[in-house]
Amino acid sequence: MTERRGAAAALLLGLLLATGPARASEPAVPPVPPAAPAPQAPGAAPPPAEVLVGNRPITTLRGLLFQNPPAERARVAEERIEVAIAKSRDLTVAVRQDAAGRLLTIGGRGMFVLVASDVDEAAGETLDQLAAATAQRLGQAVAEARERRSLPDLLKAIGLSVAATLLLVLAVLVLERLRRWAGRKAADAAHRRLGALQIPGRTLLEKDRLYWGTTRLLLLLTRVVNLFVLYAWLTFVLERFAWTRPWGEHLGDWFLKTSAMLGLAALRALPDLAVVGLIFLATKWLLKGLAFVFSAIEDGRIEVSETLRETTQPTRRIATVVVWVFALIMAYPYLPGSGTEAFKGIGVIVGLMVSLGSSALIGQLASGFMLMYSRSLRVGDFVRADDVEGTVVQLGLFATRIRTNKRELVTIPNTVLAGQVTKNYTQAQEREPVVVGTGVTIGYDTPWRQVEGLLLLAAERTPGVRKDPAPWVNQRSLGDFYVDYELCVALEDATRRVATLTALHASILDTFNEYGVQITSPNYEADPEAPKVVPREQWFAAPARRKPEDGVPGR
Repeated sequence: MTERRGAAAALLLGLLLATGPARASEPAVPPVPPAAPAPQAPGAAPPPAEVLVGNRPITTLRGLLFQNPPAERARVAEERIEVAIAKSRDLTVAVRQDAAGRLLTIGGRGMFVLVASDVDEAAGETLDQLAAATAQRLGQAVAEARERRSLPDLLKAIGLSVAATLLLVLAVLVLERLRRWAGRKAADAAHRRLGALQIPGRTLLEKDRLYWGTTRLLLLLTRVVNLFVLYAWLTFVLERFAWTRPWGEHLGDWFLKTSAMLGLAALRALPDLAVVGLIFLATKWLLKGLAFVFSAIEDGRIEVSETLRETTQPTRRIATVVVWVFALIMAYPYLPGSGTEAFKGIGVIVGLMVSLGSSALIGQLASGFMLMYSRSLRVGDFVRADDVEGTVVQLGLFATRIRTNKRELVTIPNTVLAGQVTKNYTQAQEREPVVVGTGVTIGYDTPWRQVEGLLLLAAERTPGVRKDPAPWVNQRSLGDFYVDYELCVALEDATRRVATLTALHASILDTFNEYGVQITSPNYEADPEAPKVVPREQWFAAPARRKPEDGVPGR
């Protein structure tokens, strides 16, 4: 026990002798009450503290020294360094070996001690390496402190900053002029090379669109270059002044580290990107082969059934989607960042969006494929869906477009189209003629044979009505006040249904007017003076035709 006390007393005496001259020569400084230490769990390591001199970090203290925590040690060290810089003429920084560790001095006066517990063992450094690095940073901080008090150095920094600012403005102006000049040149060159690309009826790439695209691309590149120039200017200006030099060095180090990190990441990702590129190329070649096969089927170079030929387009779309899905599944593990949490989070968000909106999407797709594979509609068919009548110009996966006789383009969702009655006049005409009907109501005082003859005569005079099968007349109902007649005719061209019906109606009007029969639908209000009946001798009034089974009037 006595030996341990003697060793401790000798250690304490050595520290007092080492720091005694510095304390004796320093002016009296009013004592600063130490900050109340934060409550600390028993056995827990004290939190580290950083020694700062003029915004520049000198070192990090981690251990206790004579029961003083790192925060208190850092505070005392910063006060001593500030006093030494302000009062001492000799600002030489040195490291001395001490019984407790390594003593950092300025002009021979002790500032603070680095102990073994201050070493960052995880970084693999030693106490001597830590002391040497700390001395180097302390010497730089002392030199910057001297620079802050030098008027010539301040004026020099201001002059260099002004010159750098002028160069920045000049560089931005030159880049802006180059962007405008390059935009015009690039647009003209692109128009010369791509301006000849045309689709039927119009130019595919117009000059104003080319100019807009090239200028926007060059604007993006110019803004990126401007950001780099601004970053370099800010780093240069901050490094000119002693107070802001640590910030400028930090910006420069961050840029270099970030560039190195991105470059190494890009190099490491090159093999995976090469695999993704090979998968993409293989998918493109596979799709080209499938497109060649489907085109051969459509052109008749490959003999298949009519059903398969008509469903070539939807089958090609399904095959294309399936191939790209499998390609994406194969390429996903090789995408850079596919294993990161951010990528996984994006995948979860996309999956949630798809799950929420998949019901309507899948319904539209199912309806589109049902219409395609059932062959109820084809491009070019003349159809009637609800109150829309026209020619199918596009049969998509989600919607169908119909061009009406009024040149209107109507888009109908496939779910709506699949859930309602649709009449296809084109496909019906391929098997047998399309029959349409129109009706008139005539009072009981007009012979039904005459009305039938008038309607058949009007049908014979109408262009676009087929002679085989011949038109016929139905008496749909015997109402309270009139007879409801329906004239049915077969159309030569189902796509001209509306035009043929218009011509038929005009012919009916002309024929009834020619024979003096009025097209009216009387309503009963009172008893007539004479019964509204047709005498037997008028049963076959022109243009009615007597049939053998009709017999002779009066018998």
